[in-house]
Amino acid sequence: MTDELKKIIFSQQISKVFSEYNWVINTDPKSKFHSYFVGDIADYYLNVRHDNGKIYLQFTLDIEIPVDKINELLILINIANQNSKEGFFVFDFKLCKINFNLISPYSIKIEESSLDDFFKINLDFTKSLFHNFVSGVHNLFYGEKIESASLELLFLNNEGCA
Repeated sequence: MTDELKKIIFSQQISKVFSEYNWVINTDPKSKFHSYFVGDIADYYLNVRHDNGKIYLQFTLDIEIPVDKINELLILINIANQNSKEGFFVFDFKLCKINFNLISPYSIKIEESSLDDFFKINLDFTKSLFHNFVSGVHNLFYGEKIESASLELLFLNNEGCA
């Protein structure tokens, strides 16, 4: 994260937005993530960076993934990606973690209030998306079979939110 972006992200106004959505800002300079959220089923980590006029939000879902369920998880990720126009899920085979990436064209030079709205919209969107996605993953891991049509319904309410 650039120093300019850090100043904005760690500002009181933007920090309040993260707090509203129960994201904890990580102030440890050696940490590999900017913020984290502790959920009921999974924990989430967020990295924010700005490059070439775009803000990149990378969320990592920290959930234990059984090795014998990876193929089914990849199918779930594929269905989620087909139904989410705003970002995309990726499975990191090396770390055995699920990442969700949002890339938004955004100038870092704009007003803090616009970034305030940007983070509100995207944190609200991802909260809903993660709830649905993690519910599907949880059901998948604990033996509940879900039909393909039911999986698609999990993600329909997220279209057009960001």
